[in-house]
Amino acid sequence: MTTNSKQKFNAKEIAMYGLFIALVYVATRFINIPGPTSGGLFHLGNVMFFTIAMVFGKKAGAISGGIGMALFDLTSAWVVWAPFTLIIRFIMGYAIGTWSFKEANSKKQSIFYTGIGLALAFITMILGYYITEGILYGNWIVPLQSIWGNTMQCIVGTVIAVPVSVALKAGFKVRHIKTEI
Repeated sequence: MTTNSKQKFNAKEIAMYGLFIALVYVATRFINIPGPTSGGLFHLGNVMFFTIAMVFGKKAGAISGGIGMALFDLTSAWVVWAPFTLIIRFIMGYAIGTWSFKEANSKKQSIFYTGIGLALAFITMILGYYITEGILYGNWIVPLQSIWGNTMQCIVGTVIAVPVSVALKAGFKVRHIKTEI
C-alpha cells in the first residue's frame, strides 16, 4: 500500500478548522438579533469570522466563514441561503485573510492592507447578498432594503474584530506562536 506524502490537511489543521467553524456557527446561532427588514439577522458571527481570517489567514477565514455560516443557514429558517452563504463568506474570508497577511514594511502599511481586505469583503457581502436576494425574490428593487443591514453587519464586525485581532496577534507574537495555518 502506498501513501501520499503530501496531505491536503493534517490532523492539527482539521482540528483547528473544526474549532473555527464551530466558533463562527455558535456566534451566529446564539448571539443574534432579528433585523428590522427582509428577515435579516444581526449576529456576532462576523466578529468571530473576521477575527479568524485576520489572525489565522485566508484558508482559515474562508473555511470557517463559509462553512460555519452555511451550517447556520442549514440549521435555521434560511436553508435556501446556505449555498449562497457558503460562496459569499468563503470569498470574504479569503480576501480578509489574504490582505491581512500581506508583507508590510510598516504598521501603517499593514493597516492599509487589512483595510483593503475588509473593504473587498464588504463589497462581496453587499453585492453577493443583493444578487442572491434578486435571484431568490425575482425582484431587483426589494433587495435594496437589505444593503443597510449588511453594511451595519460589516461595520460592527470590523469595529469589534480589529482590536481583538490586533491583541491576539500581539500575544501570539510574544509567545512565538505561528498563526497562519
